Amino acid sequence: MAELPEISKLAGQMRDTLCGKTIEAITIVQEKCSNIPPDEFQKRVASARIKDVRNKGKWIITSLDNGENILLSLGMGADILYFDSENNQADKYQVKVVFTDGSGYTSRFWWFGKFLLAADDELETEPNTKDIAMDPFDERFTLDYFVSLLKGKRTQIKAFLMDQKNIGGIGNMYMHDILFKARLHPRKKISDMNGDEIRLLYNSITDILNLSREKGTFAYESDFFGQKGGYTMDYFLVGYKEKQPCPVCGEKIVSIKTGSTTSFICPACQKA
Repeated sequence: MAELPEISKLAGQMRDTLCGKTIEAITIVQEKCSNIPPDEFQKRVASARIKDVRNKGKWIITSLDNGENILLSLGMGADILYFDSENNQADKYQVKVVFTDGSGYTSRFWWFGKFLLAADDELETEPNTKDIAMDPFDERFTLDYFVSLLKGKRTQIKAFLMDQKNIGGIGNMYMHDILFKARLHPRKKISDMNGDEIRLLYNSITDILNLSREKGTFAYESDFFGQKGGYTMDYFLVGYKEKQPCPVCGEKIVSIKTGSTTSFICPACQKA
C-alpha cells in the first residue's frame, strides 16, 4: 500500500506532467469509486485546465481552474499510469482521464480506491480529507511542532502515529522500522516517553521516510510512468523480517498484534 513517500512522488510527477493540460473527457467504469454519477463528473470538469496537483496525506488533489478538485486515493493499492497517446494506455482501468492533446492517465484500483470531485468551497468539509493532518515532508513539521503534538497525549505511540488526524501519510509499512530505529515498543504510551525518546522518534520518522524518497520509494509500487522504486526489502530493518536476526543485537525478529495491525519488532531492542 502506497504511503507518504510514494504518494508524494506520484503527486509531484503528476504536477510536473499535467499542469496546464485541458481535460477533454473522463471515463469512470467503476461508478462506486466516485461520489457523483459519471455524466455529472464529466460535465463539471470538461474543458477545465489543471492548475495544480498536490498531496494531502495519502490523498492526491488535482485543482482545476474552474473551481473543481479531483480527489484521488489509491486505497489498498493502485496503478496510476500516464500515457502520451491513447494507443499507449493501460488495458485495464476503473478511471481514464484524457486531455485535449491526446495524452492522459488511467487509474486501476486494486481495492478501495477513490476518484472524487469536490468544488473549492466543499474541500474544507469533504469528509475524506478535511481532518488529515500535516505530513512529515512539510517544512513546518519541525521537532518543536512534533513535541507540541505529543504533549499531554496518553495513547499508545503506534496508534497515535497511524491516525491520519495526528500525522498525515504514515502507514503500517514504514511504521515497523520507524519504531525500531527509535527503540520504542508499538504499545508504549506517549505519556511514558521522555524528551530524548521523542527526539529520537522524530529523527526516526524523518530518516526512514526521507531514505525511501531518496531511493525512489518502495520497489513494489509503480510511479506515474510505470517505473518501480529503488527502496527494496534490503532497506527494511525489521519490517516483514520475522524470524530473521535483528540488525543491532541479533535477537530474532517477531510479529505481534497491535490493534487491527501486525507489528514486526525486536523483543530485545524494543522492550514493552
